[in-house]
Amino acid sequence: MNLDHIRYFQAIAYYEHYGRAAQALHVSQPNLNYAVTQLENELGVPLFEKHGRGVQLTRYGRLFLQSVNESLRILDAGTRDLQEMGRGGGLVLLGGIRKLAAQTVPDLMQKFLATSGNEHTRFELHTESSFTADLLQAVAEERLDMAFVSHPGDDTVFENVAFARSPFVVVTPPNHPLAQKSSVTLRETLPYPFVYFSKRGGLRRPIDALFQKIGATPKIAYETEEDTVVAGMAAAGFGIAIVPDHPVLRCMDLKIIPLTDPDPGRTAYLCRKRGALQPAAAQRFFAFCQAQLSQGAAL
Repeated sequence: MNLDHIRYFQAIAYYEHYGRAAQALHVSQPNLNYAVTQLENELGVPLFEKHGRGVQLTRYGRLFLQSVNESLRILDAGTRDLQEMGRGGGLVLLGGIRKLAAQTVPDLMQKFLATSGNEHTRFELHTESSFTADLLQAVAEERLDMAFVSHPGDDTVFENVAFARSPFVVVTPPNHPLAQKSSVTLRETLPYPFVYFSKRGGLRRPIDALFQKIGATPKIAYETEEDTVVAGMAAAGFGIAIVPDHPVLRCMDLKIIPLTDPDPGRTAYLCRKRGALQPAAAQRFFAFCQAQLSQGAAL
């Protein structure tokens, strides 16, 4: 069984006539007869039966045609993708935590596509449940070309590009004692219970690092993973919280207080696997993002 024989079978099934299939394929009719005989001998079942001056599929042939059509569709699509890659286009597989995937990543994609020579690039953007650990795992396994995440991967495995993000703020219910302040230091939050990020969430590590800078430990009342859930629980009075500053906070019944000490600056990372074989479009997009992110303000 070879690819030509399979394509010959598909054409005969479509035209239901050896002669018309031979004309369409620009091959001789004996070649088609030989191909079908070889297929039938290998499969052990008849694929066609005579019908007037033409042929029609047997029930075995109909089953085989379903597999042939699907297999050739996948093969042809893969061939087109590789040809696009060879021409500098192709598919780039991206991952991102939700906050970055909602705005920062699409903005970079749009700017890249607007640059001459990149018009034929296609993107798939995945959030993989939006946890940095899951995204880094997908990059390490080469299921993604690169990912935008909240903390860097192991430098021996990943190439990490750091870029600035909007800072952390303290959020409280409107009637909280801290709500009257125009700014707050982290030490001023210590007397109050926190709604905190769980260890699975990517934001746990940088917030822990802030407390380590002042040598203190927060009073954790509740833990959860998503920043919007953390903020929502704070709005409901379950505790105060430290979250990334984001426009969605203005839609909640919260007091948003700038955090002044320690420095609440925040960093995100673009990561790809070292040494991974990537299409030219993915390599160009990574270099493009490096240049863009090094110039940008907090995202």
